Amino acid sequence: MSEGENASEQDDVSFLRTEDMVCLQCTATGERVCLAAEGFGNRHCFLENVADKNLPPDLATAVFVIEQALSVRALQELVTATGGDSEKGSTGSSHRTLLYGNAVLLRHMNSMMYLACLSSSSSSDKLAFDVGLKEVSEGESCWWTIHPASKQRSEGEKVRVGDDLILVSVATERYLVSSLKS
Repeated sequence: MSEGENASEQDDVSFLRTEDMVCLQCTATGERVCLAAEGFGNRHCFLENVADKNLPPDLATAVFVIEQALSVRALQELVTATGGDSEKGSTGSSHRTLLYGNAVLLRHMNSMMYLACLSSSSSSDKLAFDVGLKEVSEGESCWWTIHPASKQRSEGEKVRVGDDLILVSVATERYLVSSLKS
C-alpha cells in the first residue's frame, strides 16, 4: 500500500462522517452516561448509565446515525425552500466529513426517528427543554450545530472520532446538556 492510500485510510477512521453511528456520551455529571431513547410509546430521551458493572447498558437505545450534515446557511436555505420539511430536500451526499459549525440531523437507530428539541419542558427551569424523538425532521427542531468543547479545535475543522463536543439546537440556540433528576 502506498503512503497516500495509507493516509486516506487513516482519514476514514479519524473523522466523523455522515452515515456514521454514534453514542452521545456525557461524563460531566460524575457518571458515565449516554443519551438514549426507546422511541416506541415514550419519545422522551433519557440517560443510560454505561458504567454500572452489575447492570449492563442497553446500548441499542443509545445509537444515533448522523444522517445529514450541512452548513447552517445551507440548512436555512433548505428549510426555506422545502417549507420546513428538510427530508424533502435531502442532499444525498454520503459519507461527508463533519466540520465544527455544521448542522447535523441525528436519527435514532432503533426507532428511525430524529433527535429533536421538544417544545415541552419537564423542568422548572425556564431555559430548559426536553429532548426526544420526532418522526419527521420538519423545520429546525431536529437540527443541531456541532461546536468544539475545547480550545484545541475551532470552527471549520474536521470533527475527530472521540472529540469532546457541544451540540446546540438550531431552533432554540440552547446547548444540549444532561441533568440527572433527583
